[in-house]
Amino acid sequence: MTFSKEKRFDFLLCSLLLITVVVMLINIMTGKFSFTLVELYLALIGEPVYPFHEQILWKLRIPRVIVAALAGAMLGLAGSILQSVTRNPLAEPGIMGVTAGSVFFAVAWITFVPQISNLNFLLPLVASLGGILVTLCVLYISSKARQNHVQIALVGVLLSSIIQACTSFILLGNQKAIGSILLWIIGSLNGRAWIHLQALLPLATVTIILGLLSAGLANGLRLGDAQAKVLGIDVKKARFCLLLLASLLTAGAVSTIGAISFIGLIGPHLAKQLIGEDARRFFPISMLLSALLLVTSDAIAQNLIIYLPFDFFSSESQVPAGAITALLGAPFFIYLLKGTSRKEIRS
Repeated sequence: MTFSKEKRFDFLLCSLLLITVVVMLINIMTGKFSFTLVELYLALIGEPVYPFHEQILWKLRIPRVIVAALAGAMLGLAGSILQSVTRNPLAEPGIMGVTAGSVFFAVAWITFVPQISNLNFLLPLVASLGGILVTLCVLYISSKARQNHVQIALVGVLLSSIIQACTSFILLGNQKAIGSILLWIIGSLNGRAWIHLQALLPLATVTIILGLLSAGLANGLRLGDAQAKVLGIDVKKARFCLLLLASLLTAGAVSTIGAISFIGLIGPHLAKQLIGEDARRFFPISMLLSALLLVTSDAIAQNLIIYLPFDFFSSESQVPAGAITALLGAPFFIYLLKGTSRKEIRS
């Protein structure tokens, strides 16, 4: 018995939603202080076994896991938009320079404006501004050089390298704060609370809705410039709008959780293998897979404790989620790179 595309999509959607919710519960229950199902239930209804259970649950773990799922979904949608627009399976949010721009602005803000950098609601705004400005620079340089949709990625990578070098120079001059800044650069969900969710939610809601509604436009661009023009699509404007949308999605996520890597690459690629390249199905499945990946990575990170002999780290430190995604993503990227090379040789 075979499923139709619609039934297959509905089955995958429901399955991923269920699995994501289960992993989110596991994430909430595990960590330095673990909950049993009974303790979790009692804390949720306001009758905790111990008073600190309610504090840990509502003030730390629930907002953290919601931020993880939401940011993962945003990175996954950004990656799927970029892969559709560039028709490049290796495309991911970092190639447009959004991640590098967001990190640079955040690090500069923390370093040069320390007296107000502790205001949590300002940091995401500053980082988002950095990501958007870098994206506009990439698009401007590409348009002046008359670059095509594939070469835009090269401009993004080049600009990212320059910005990352500038970030390194700032870090060299601010070694006292390198511990907290380094965790932010790697990407971490430690300390994410309701205030971070409140800052992320408005941007996430708007950009995710726009991203899902842009599926038809992405399908048109995926057919190629000539075919898209036949369909009545203004290719330049459509590409600009989609790339800007992907940048906003990435900037919002990065400004809240730091530079989490590879989520926007792995999720979309797995979604494409499961459901195909039709953006109407590809985008939502990519979002759910990416959210699941980040929530799972954070659950693993919460249960890994390492000891670091550095003055700027505490002797007992929790592994950041970004380190887990990097360990998962690096071999996955190499696998994709080899597969792409084989296809090019055959063709």
